[in-house]
Amino acid sequence: MRRKISVIIPAYNEEENIPLIAERLFTLFEKHPTYEPEVIFMNDGSRDESLEVLKALSEKYMNLYYIDFSRNFGHQNALRAGYDHATGDAVICLDADMQHPPEMIFELIKKWENGFEVVLCKRKDNSEHVGRFKKASSNNFYRTLSFLTDINIEPSTADFRLIDRKLVDIIKSLPEKDIFFRGMIAWMGFKQTVVEYEQQARIHGETKYSFKKMMSLAFTGLTSFSVKPLHTAIYLGLSISCLSILYIPYAVVSYLNGSAISGWASLIVTVSFFGGLQLLILGVIGLYLGKLFMQSKHRPEYIVRETNIQS
Repeated sequence: MRRKISVIIPAYNEEENIPLIAERLFTLFEKHPTYEPEVIFMNDGSRDESLEVLKALSEKYMNLYYIDFSRNFGHQNALRAGYDHATGDAVICLDADMQHPPEMIFELIKKWENGFEVVLCKRKDNSEHVGRFKKASSNNFYRTLSFLTDINIEPSTADFRLIDRKLVDIIKSLPEKDIFFRGMIAWMGFKQTVVEYEQQARIHGETKYSFKKMMSLAFTGLTSFSVKPLHTAIYLGLSISCLSILYIPYAVVSYLNGSAISGWASLIVTVSFFGGLQLLILGVIGLYLGKLFMQSKHRPEYIVRETNIQS
């Protein structure tokens, strides 16, 4: 019996890369006839000709499907759509920029056949196509996330992974909005393993993950799995309040010695410092309240404008 493997690929303005990755995937599956492919592209509000390219490819390849969003809903929501529509016994995530080598997927499948329910892909630290800033920021983010939460995400891993059908069904049942999948899959547990890969150079186009998007993803991850940032804000406020008491002996000694106390400068510095601290703490609280507010709306994570998947 052939086992079905779903490959889900978020795409945003990748009209030149989509045909390349599709051809490589189906060529690989032709060499492994024991597996039935299901390739699903999520067109995340692309402004180029990505949709037209996908329509043409769906006529060329019988098992190629597309989901066209009404606008750009973001990478994580595109992955959610892929998981919602995938029907395979295992589901593999790939990026459309060709930096995740498609040839790796059968190494992942082999690990899955050996009993692992989650196979994570870890980027080699010596990958020459990864900048120093991205390496450093990624490592620091995972250290911070591990410190502030009770989950341990493998460093240098992204959304390039294989998960078993069991995990896909759990994801589909979760009512949670704004999911951070790297953390969610680590939180689920199951039998996991890691394989390393050499990140490839982007063939066409430019990266769509700006610094702003990376920061947004980081805040989503930090606030999705722990309330420790709130505890940290409390401890920070308490510590600074205790330190401020030390200013009282200084004021008394200065008064007894008859030395002038710098009024305006010290007042401005103190007010500015505590004002910034209050805004920081309110901002942390606001992040959590904002997540509750968005969750209470029960809006869909994405809106499908067009698809060739038969319901």
